[in-house]
Amino acid sequence: MNRVTGLICPDCGTALRGDPEQFVCPACKASTSVIDGVPHFLRDFPYWGEIPIRQMTEVNRRAQTGSWKSALLDYDDPEVQRASVMILNLDRANWHHLVRLPADSRVLDIGAGMGTNSHALALRYREVVAVEPVLERIQFMRQRFTQERLLNVGIVRSSIWKLPFAPGSFDLVALNGVLEWVAAGQSGDPGELQKTALQNIHRLLRPGGYVYVGIENRYVPGYFIGYPDPHCGLPFVTVLPRPLAHWYARRHGHEDGYRNYLYSSRGYRKLLQKAGFQQSEFYIASPSYNHPRYLVPLEGGASSFYLSNFGGGGGDWLHRTVRRTLNFSGLLKYLEYSYAILARK
Repeated sequence: MNRVTGLICPDCGTALRGDPEQFVCPACKASTSVIDGVPHFLRDFPYWGEIPIRQMTEVNRRAQTGSWKSALLDYDDPEVQRASVMILNLDRANWHHLVRLPADSRVLDIGAGMGTNSHALALRYREVVAVEPVLERIQFMRQRFTQERLLNVGIVRSSIWKLPFAPGSFDLVALNGVLEWVAAGQSGDPGELQKTALQNIHRLLRPGGYVYVGIENRYVPGYFIGYPDPHCGLPFVTVLPRPLAHWYARRHGHEDGYRNYLYSSRGYRKLLQKAGFQQSEFYIASPSYNHPRYLVPLEGGASSFYLSNFGGGGGDWLHRTVRRTLNFSGLLKYLEYSYAILARK
């Protein structure tokens, strides 16, 4: 596992000085512990993950004493087995084939989770930095990268709001299932917080660099008939006007209102433009951005061809007729479940 270099103080921006056990800011004197080679810019962060905490603790124990893959595959627990499909799937990052960057590029994976995207990107690019706030996931990634001998990957325990990197440090920043979560635990308007997060990423990119965003579409047909939002678990909030969604969420026990903003493709494009990204490419990620078997350009004839021939032709005659009509009108591509978005600085 690589030791991350070129770190700066996330509070004052001064280059950090360090040894194997800690980094110290020479300006504001803030110190950052280094534990097992991982700088910890966060000391406390609540557990969140695809695997419940009890099973995750056992997975880490097994990974430390054996194979990280076997820790997942040989664990006879339904929730671990379901999560393993995504954790082992390096094709989650197959969008990197669409990025026009050389192999010696430097990549930042924010919200790296169990390390799937970082693992895949490390096979293509010179250096990958995996940022993750959850300690148990960091412990898993350490075993994963060490056992796979991925010496070009470094791990930093931090979050999107505490990024210890200088401007212009990266050629590519990955946000896979992250942008919809940035307002959680933060005060302020979720849309403004998302814009600020993207502006911070824009500053970290070198000229010509990319940000990748994997995320759900706001206007999925199921959301209009009561399918729950995959983030907060409430029906209708994605398609309601924002003020009404906030009121509805509060009425149903969410004191902070609706925080997990999703957008249409047009909405994402506008948000990226406000953050400074003037060039963006949109792809339908099918069946989802976490399992992107197909990445189909949103604009042009490819999306219509794909949706006509491969895009879910099942269901009764009414369902098929509605899909054909929407596809013929050019609207169906804007109603697919999720997008893979590449925006360039």
